[in-house]
Order: sequence, then C-alpha cells, then structure tokens
Amino acid sequence: MNKNKCDILSINKSLSLFSSLIMMTLLFVMTGCFKDSGTDSTLMVINVLDKNYYQDCHITGSVNIPFDDFENRMKNLDKQKLYVFYCSNYACMAAPSAATSMKEAGFKNVYVYTGGIVEWYQKKYPYQGPAKLAYLQDENEPLADDDHEEVAVLSADQLKAKMQEAGLLS
Repeated sequence: MNKNKCDILSINKSLSLFSSLIMMTLLFVMTGCFKDSGTDSTLMVINVLDKNYYQDCHITGSVNIPFDDFENRMKNLDKQKLYVFYCSNYACMAAPSAATSMKEAGFKNVYVYTGGIVEWYQKKYPYQGPAKLAYLQDENEPLADDDHEEVAVLSADQLKAKMQEAGLLS
C-alpha cells in the first residue's frame, strides 16, 4: 500500500474516533451524566421579595422569584427538587403563602424559612448585597401564631446545614 493511502486511512480512523467521542460526550451531557453539582443542586432557596430588596441583601445561593411572579413561574419548576422559601422576617406571609401554593400544586419537598433575611443577616450567615436597607436592623421575633401546618418550617441553622450539604454554601 502506498504512503498516501495509509495516511488517508489513518486520518479517516482518527476522524471516526473523534466523531465517536463527540457523540458519546453529547450523549452523556444530554442524559445528565455530567452534571455540575454546584449549578444543578437538588435544593433551591427562593427569596420571594421584590427585586430591590433581593438586590440589597439576600441569602448567598438563593434565587429571586418575586411573590407577584411566583404563580406564573411555578409551572416551570422541577417537582423533584427541594424548595425553601423565605422573605423578609417572621411577620412576612409571602414565603409561607408561596410554599403552600407549591404544596397544593403537587410539589412534595417544600419548606419555609420564616426568620427571613432579617434573621439570616443578624446571625451573620453568608449573604450577598450591600445590606443598606434599615429593616435589616429591625427586631425580628417569631409570631405567636407562627404555625404553618401545610408546610414544614426550617430554622436558620437547619437551612444553613441543608445549603452546605447541597453545596450552595461552603
């Protein structure tokens, strides 16, 4: 066999191997075998406050879905994930309301963190934002009727532990 034919066969085999590797990689990525644990956490912590409050101070690793937008966006959420809702403080009822809506829509793993960003900030747990708004300094005590029968309530320490376990906090 002459040298040119061998070179062409070698190139064809290399291209075939390269194409197979690309196809295998695509197959693994599309089926979810190569997932980045930092970005595909099974836990989603949702701040239901308006965007300006979220930008001022929010729990590190949380996402903002303002309460007014929540009903529309809920249908796009994965029912297999674990969700924790929070708002400003114990007196805010937006987080328990959003969590209850999710439970009623068939989501199983739904929690509420009722202490809100005020408690989280005051405990000096990891947060993002300049934290300039005065409400972050307000007294924040649990309400006497702080019973959310439909949804399990997490303490700040429990939420922090769940977030560390999920890789959302270091």
